[in-house]
Amino acid sequence: MYDFIGKRVRVHLYNRQGISVGMVEGRVADVARGVEVAEGMKKDLAYVVDIKTDDPETPYRNSSGEESESWFALQDLEVITDDGPRLFSN
Repeated sequence: MYDFIGKRVRVHLYNRQGISVGMVEGRVADVARGVEVAEGMKKDLAYVVDIKTDDPETPYRNSSGEESESWFALQDLEVITDDGPRLFSN
């Protein structure tokens, strides 16, 4: 899990109904294991910084209003490599 730190990642974003709404890219700065995200539901999370969106005029904002950084579930991350095909796409 800690080998994610420092990696460039693509984060697949979903709404509350589980429908894909897009993606952003950034760099993993930290990870946390077994964080309770809802009552009885724990997930492994990554703190992603330097988040870039498709529109440079509209920065990514997390639910606290912070720009260009947020926590995301590891299951929603795709490590960006320059030497291979994408792992999956929605």
